[in-house]
Amino acid sequence: MKAAVLTEFGVPTYTDHDNPAPAEGLEVIDVAAATLNAVDIVIAAGTHYLSPRSLPAVSGIEGAGTTQDGRRVYFSLPVSPYGSMAQQALVPTASLVELPDGLDFSTAATLGNAGLAALMPLTHGGRMTAGENVVILGGTGVVGRLAVQAARLLGAGSVTVVGRDEAALESTRDLGATATVAIGDRSVDELSSAIRQASTGADVIVDYAWGTVALAALRAGNRRVRLVQIGDRAGAETTVPAQLLRSLGASIVGFMPMHYGPDATSQAYRTLTDWAVTGQIAVQYENVPLAEVTSAWGRAPYTRHKLVLLPGMGRSCR
Repeated sequence: MKAAVLTEFGVPTYTDHDNPAPAEGLEVIDVAAATLNAVDIVIAAGTHYLSPRSLPAVSGIEGAGTTQDGRRVYFSLPVSPYGSMAQQALVPTASLVELPDGLDFSTAATLGNAGLAALMPLTHGGRMTAGENVVILGGTGVVGRLAVQAARLLGAGSVTVVGRDEAALESTRDLGATATVAIGDRSVDELSSAIRQASTGADVIVDYAWGTVALAALRAGNRRVRLVQIGDRAGAETTVPAQLLRSLGASIVGFMPMHYGPDATSQAYRTLTDWAVTGQIAVQYENVPLAEVTSAWGRAPYTRHKLVLLPGMGRSCR
């Protein structure tokens, strides 16, 4: 089969790879769409705990496609060396989630890793309730834009998006953001004041940024504010004063979907797909032929939509 194959850590190439064979508890999926995620790039670099132990190996942690008996499914964490960026993948049966009618494979794939990192920090990590104020740090990318829409659909009192790109920030208003805050060259105190004024105080902070941006948002928090930590685009380390946590009764929760178990992630995924089928959320992606995986790898860090690799799509004319 054709696949995006790592023969050394770095960037995969489009070449031939052995087809997978089914085994107990494992199914062969005919892949229709596979997303290119930030974590895929780190895994391929050999620096992630999910990096393959031996090479060659096919890249890709998730996708959507068809089982050998014809079921349309989303799948995650395929069994190495058979990743999702291939014509076929080998996947634990327990990880399959059947897709609703009317949902295309590219949307289904995009709503996996990205969608769960948008919805579950609100519902599970932050335990958000209707009427609470949500602040999303670094909310102008694929995941953040889905989080804006999820917060709106969950009944947030306000949704404030914090980021650096003012044009991208403004575009989140079309998705449900009630206010935006540009980071600019503001000090922590200035940024905190701006966030508090825009949000009327944060109850739940969805944090894709960390660094001093997270500290500023915490300082803008209401009592019992919950910060759900997901990414560290603004810095891997920051210092949070103990007195700040005590005075607000604040909590900081590290988030990964796996912490909540397969039943919770499957239910969250079904919520997202229901929203998509009924037109309640906009899912932004670009279909790219799998044969162009190497060039897509270079573009992925600079796009604000998801790149979805299609094994059945011929090379583009770009």
